[in-house]
Amino acid sequence: MRNLARAYVLTALFWLVAGMGLGLWKGANEAGTTNVNSLLYRPVHVTITMLGFVLLAVYGFIYRLWPQLEMARYASLQFWLSTIGGLLMVIGTYVQVLGGSVWIDGVGAIFVFCGAVLLLFLFLTTAESASPPT
Repeated sequence: MRNLARAYVLTALFWLVAGMGLGLWKGANEAGTTNVNSLLYRPVHVTITMLGFVLLAVYGFIYRLWPQLEMARYASLQFWLSTIGGLLMVIGTYVQVLGGSVWIDGVGAIFVFCGAVLLLFLFLTTAESASPPT
């Protein structure tokens, strides 16, 4: 897969719309309530916006600033680890909110962590050619 910067930003924008949609739905359905359920889906909303939007957008910007990274051998693997890990963490957070197990979230966290470590590795191994455009 090439043009990872675009793929990351497009995925991040999808998560932004999903997170905002959840926030609007949450606000509309829980307006004026004072019970504990008014905060029930907040962790899902935060996971979507922080992992789905912010993290993936930052990765997209990194790939845009250092386009040499896209040519690295494991760049596509890094993309899939990060995006699938983020999806698993969103699903896992939702399951936890409903009183379920943490294992889906844990697997997702491992994927996201491995994606971050792999990006660091890719950046360090292409450091000589990885200078931002002037």
